[in-house]
Amino acid sequence: MRVFAAIAAAALAAIAVLGVAAPASAHDQLLSTDPQDGATVATLPDVVTLTFSDIVQDAGAEANQIKVMDAACNVIDDGALTIADNVVTQPVSGSATGPITVLWRVVSRDGHPVSGEFSFTVGDTQAAASPTSTCAGDDAATVAPIASTPSPLPWIIGGVILLAVVVGVIALLVTRSRRPDDQ
Repeated sequence: MRVFAAIAAAALAAIAVLGVAAPASAHDQLLSTDPQDGATVATLPDVVTLTFSDIVQDAGAEANQIKVMDAACNVIDDGALTIADNVVTQPVSGSATGPITVLWRVVSRDGHPVSGEFSFTVGDTQAAASPTSTCAGDDAATVAPIASTPSPLPWIIGGVILLAVVVGVIALLVTRSRRPDDQ
């Protein structure tokens, strides 16, 4: 009987661990951009378009951001971005030429932010070959970080596992104390 109780407790613990495991979810990935990363275009486009691998959450202006900057680190995005399923567009204005840098951050379907950058060139290809300054010190050109809250899921899973182990030990002790002594 003691062996049966120990096996039952181990099986209960295994079911608790395997039964509550959530499927892994991957964050959205940037599939394509228009203009393409590294491309040279004749004139500055009216919009910059980013296409992702899954639906982007419309989490507001603080969470979803696209900053488009010219070679002098001037912000040339114009107005609010729009989200349509997995496509995000940002209007652009001005007459910039040379290297254009696009910094982006969006909230994945799973609620986590993803970010990155790409660049393209407006005008001749000589502008692309010339060295460009970095815009790291320009506060207006940076994409603000998102305050991330930790998920309670690991604590919930840990609590369920602990509860299963405690129930198994109590069941083992109760069945052991109810048996008459065989010796």
